[in-house]
Amino acid sequence: MDEPIRLQVYEKFGAALNALKTGDRRGAYELGEEAWALIPEPKYGWDTSYMCLLMMVKALRGAGKCDPAIELVNGYVTSPHYAPHESGPYFWLGTLYFEKGDFAQAHSYLDRANKMSRGRDFVDEDKRYRDFYFGQKKTKARH
Repeated sequence: MDEPIRLQVYEKFGAALNALKTGDRRGAYELGEEAWALIPEPKYGWDTSYMCLLMMVKALRGAGKCDPAIELVNGYVTSPHYAPHESGPYFWLGTLYFEKGDFAQAHSYLDRANKMSRGRDFVDEDKRYRDFYFGQKKTKARH
């Protein structure tokens, strides 16, 4: 991706994440969409695509737009650019399903990511995801 485009994309994603911090969910969604639209095809094929996808997921998740984020992550996982050792996309899917209230799917994806990353995916994320996942693990172990 050309440097000027990459800088524009990162600037818009940064603004989207800042909008989330101030509670502007609609602004976060719109800025995230603008940033994603700037990324040329192949969307998932650039050296910065993984980070752009992560920022897009965070913007959409924070804006309550989980279904479009799930679609983007699934697009990446099924693309030729996904590397099978990457746990992040499964972690993101787990958080998105958690936010949707689909706790069975959330736990399944978080479990897959956790087994791949040995817990690293939970670092620097909302502790609700860790609490949910490990709380579910304890509940299942008791039964």
